[in-house]
Amino acid sequence: MRHPRLKPSGRDVFYHTYNRVAGDPGDRPFADVEKEHFVSLLHRLSQLYTVEVVSYTVMSNHFHLVLFAPAEPPSDDETCARYNAYYGKQPPLHPGTETCRAAAEQLRDISWFMHDLQHQFSCWFNRTRPVRRRGALWAGRFKHTLLEEGVAVWDCWQYIALNPVRAGIVADPAEYRFSDFGAWCGSKRHPFASNLEAHIMPCFKGLLHVRDQKALHTRFREAFAWQMNRRQTQDVAEAAVKAAGKPLPFSTVATRRMRYWADGLVIGSQRFVTEIMSAARGAEHLGKRRFAVAQDAALAGVELVCYKRLREMKL
Repeated sequence: MRHPRLKPSGRDVFYHTYNRVAGDPGDRPFADVEKEHFVSLLHRLSQLYTVEVVSYTVMSNHFHLVLFAPAEPPSDDETCARYNAYYGKQPPLHPGTETCRAAAEQLRDISWFMHDLQHQFSCWFNRTRPVRRRGALWAGRFKHTLLEEGVAVWDCWQYIALNPVRAGIVADPAEYRFSDFGAWCGSKRHPFASNLEAHIMPCFKGLLHVRDQKALHTRFREAFAWQMNRRQTQDVAEAAVKAAGKPLPFSTVATRRMRYWADGLVIGSQRFVTEIMSAARGAEHLGKRRFAVAQDAALAGVELVCYKRLREMKL
């Protein structure tokens, strides 16, 4: 049963979105050319949508994004300017029309952004194969997790940036150029620097005590070094848990593959998760659920809570 996506109204929202290709888990259809094209589509669609890219990592058979979706749609003038510039020779959009109002709502909608991203990439991918492909490229609908501003975004950002390290492709995330962090290290400027300045820096200046994006980059490198140093200890601890036949707890350690970052529906403080899920499912439903809780060891005293999807909720 397909449930509607969780999109809180009246508030800005950060999302972690994720999808992988259909077929065998061992398939690796995306080489450098495909990864580069995916990143170029992110930049192109950012000119149309007011959904803004904060972070990305494109792997050989899946991708991760952190996106910011604004609470309010763009004005009619901005909607028309974005639409007409993007679609060029098509009949222009005019302010004050019903079509313009509908377009404005779509431009801030994560589902429309992800639909265009995946559809356009699929069309290009299928068109450029030497042998015609059949069947869907993506393994169903994309997954998404709501992230609370602050620690949840910070930890998720580290988690997706360390994908190529966990996969054994590189030893340092700075060496992987198909992620925002790798591109940041290579060019000394974040590929979506204006989005960081608008939506990340206001919170992180207080949370992480950084003055600017250069200081944030340094803090990122320090966080990665801390994660890698802790990995050996984490391996030993997790081996003991598995030997005892117990499930692994929700962890914010980014060097570990934790299903909560892909399968969790909402991650943040207990107050944030309770507020979002009470509005979406009702207080009675929420009272029957237990949250998975994790302590962020890098930010002492910080606790994150995860509301995991029910099995039947195929989002």
